[in-house]
Amino acid sequence: MHMLRNYGVIADTAQSVVDGYTRQCAVRVTVRDLAVMGATLANAGVQPVTGNRVVPAAVARRTLAVMAGCGMYDAAGGWLVRVGIPAKSGVAGGLLGALPGQLGLGTVSPRLDTHGNSVRGVAICERLSRDMGMHLMEAEPHGITAVRGATVEGGTTVYEIQGVVHFPGAEAILDRLSGDAISTSTVMLDLTRVDRFSDVGRRMVLEALRRLTLDGHTTTLVDPDSVLPDPDLGDGRRPVVHTER
Repeated sequence: MHMLRNYGVIADTAQSVVDGYTRQCAVRVTVRDLAVMGATLANAGVQPVTGNRVVPAAVARRTLAVMAGCGMYDAAGGWLVRVGIPAKSGVAGGLLGALPGQLGLGTVSPRLDTHGNSVRGVAICERLSRDMGMHLMEAEPHGITAVRGATVEGGTTVYEIQGVVHFPGAEAILDRLSGDAISTSTVMLDLTRVDRFSDVGRRMVLEALRRLTLDGHTTTLVDPDSVLPDPDLGDGRRPVVHTER
């Protein structure tokens, strides 16, 4: 602060600036606020309680990246190795963390360690990461495949798709469709059990349908919840869409 004052960045005394900053840190944010902030970042910038977008998804992603790299001051490297939760610590004893797509967490305990991080907050996050498998680099493998099953019904081969279809799921669908010797003239994707498609998942599945069409198959969808709206195959052609099998 003395250096900032010397260069004219601040006009007040260093002591008064530090005192005001510390007091604001101590009283303006609650532990619930911290948890909601973390959850908003984990939810790609959408406040999970109100459903309102607070920041663009790209900003949330950038913020999480900075938090992972330096949010815990000089302890950031060891934190990423031991805990693996993007986090930001404050000298008032607050700490917020966020795991993308999973959760936000907040702790408040004023006693600090030598790095300026909350002693108890760090201990809580270490325990959560260890006991609940929350390390960013320790993701559990997916327990189910995107393709639940395949049957032949009359002249149609039906593939039942399930879950959230993002890149790994879409890759599994493409691998199955390209690897099977499909003998029927019609191929149907049953999306009844699909929760949603990510952007890349949507594009990859539509590409799979386009290739089936080029191979001479008639492609159809069962999509009662419109999880794959506007299924343009890229050349103006569209599969036939049904609301039920």
